[in-house]
Amino acid sequence: MNTEFVHSRWAMRGYLLYSRLASLLMVGVGLGSSLGWAAQVDLVPGLGGRDMRLAAALCVLLSGLALAMVGTGRRWVLRVASLLCAMVAVLAVDSLLGYTRTGYRGIAAGLDATLGEGQRPAARMSELAAIGFLLLGGQGLLILNARALVLREMFGLGVLAIAMASLASFAFVLAQHGESLLERLPILTGVSLLFGTLGWMSSVPTTGLTRISTAATLGGVFARSLLLPALLLPLVYTFVFKLLETRFGVPEIVASTLGAVFTGGSVAWMIWLVASLLDRSERLREASLQLRDVADTDSLTGLGNRRKLDAEIERLLREYRQQRTPFSLLVLDIDHFKAYNDAYGHQAGDDALREIGRLLRVALRPRDIAVRYGGEEFVLLVHGVRMPQLPVIAERILQTIRDNQWPLVPITASIGGAEVCGADSATTLLQRADASLYGAKRNGRDRFEAMGCAECIASRDAPPALRAREWDQPPPGCRAASQG
Repeated sequence: MNTEFVHSRWAMRGYLLYSRLASLLMVGVGLGSSLGWAAQVDLVPGLGGRDMRLAAALCVLLSGLALAMVGTGRRWVLRVASLLCAMVAVLAVDSLLGYTRTGYRGIAAGLDATLGEGQRPAARMSELAAIGFLLLGGQGLLILNARALVLREMFGLGVLAIAMASLASFAFVLAQHGESLLERLPILTGVSLLFGTLGWMSSVPTTGLTRISTAATLGGVFARSLLLPALLLPLVYTFVFKLLETRFGVPEIVASTLGAVFTGGSVAWMIWLVASLLDRSERLREASLQLRDVADTDSLTGLGNRRKLDAEIERLLREYRQQRTPFSLLVLDIDHFKAYNDAYGHQAGDDALREIGRLLRVALRPRDIAVRYGGEEFVLLVHGVRMPQLPVIAERILQTIRDNQWPLVPITASIGGAEVCGADSATTLLQRADASLYGAKRNGRDRFEAMGCAECIASRDAPPALRAREWDQPPPGCRAASQG
């Protein structure tokens, strides 16, 4: 069974496209906010709360540029991108030091002095923004250098938590509930952090947390369909219903009721989506099984065909080599079938083949396999059976065919058999059983004969390719000649 992880090409393209768009958005926001801060012009809307600080704007710009360089494959470009991520981390640490060390004058203070301290808002970003950009810079560095998968995903989740908290608090600012996280993390900074961390995750879609969502399986479809709604819907509902309450005068009890209804509806929608995907998957699986059965089935007899035989022999040989589970192979051929066809017509011949197929299904155990090998020849794979047991099984099959009420004339068959041995391939096993069948035909038909292992065949009935080399001591379990 193939257990290799297979990625959906469309999902991977979608993630990589999002990564490119996120990098362009961050470059635009970072550049616009930086220029707006320097020129004291509102080039990028603040979306509530304090405007983005210059240090934060530079971090957004540098992160966007680094993200745009992912996937180029050129070593020097990746080094430049790593340098940009390191600069983001340095700016974040510089802002944090300004809050923790009295009298500290770092990069942000230098920018204030250069651009006119007191004439503009302070360049230093807020504590929460600094923590977010420190984690974002670390996430980018680890992705670019393919290091510490677990740590980089933890950094990403940390940035995601900070950004989501900022977005959630936006609704409470609308409700005029006083100070919120927006006083420490402007909404535009939170949005930039959200796009940034998701962009970094999407830039390497085959690893980390995004790996399962790119899978070309039902689990991948679930992840792509449900993760984003589950992440964003609570924020959207908080925003919308607080907006209704504060800006449009909807009573709090009505807004809360609407929130409960929409939340329940969203859960029901997700359950319906999961059920639909499961139903679709089950129907596709059933259709696939039906197609496989059709592809593996002989249309005339209802038994397996050559394709089925090849797959089953390889499976049994693999089990034999790994677990030493024995099995034997029988080749059955209808006696004088060409004369029967010539005398009674091809329709009668087809009826006889169908009846042989039915009799084989009756005579064999459920786990044994019967296939139509071609023409009037059938191959039987008997699981867990060794050479001494083969005559009993073969005689039961032959007697079942003899005792059947044939409508025109009695029909008999001949069987040749072989037990699998250590050096066998599918070809040598079939050749030994076929050589045994030839011996049964030559010795009078309506009988069974078997032949021993490929390594020690000395029988003159064996094909030249199978005739034995000389052995001082034959391998255990082998037979030195055909067996009647």
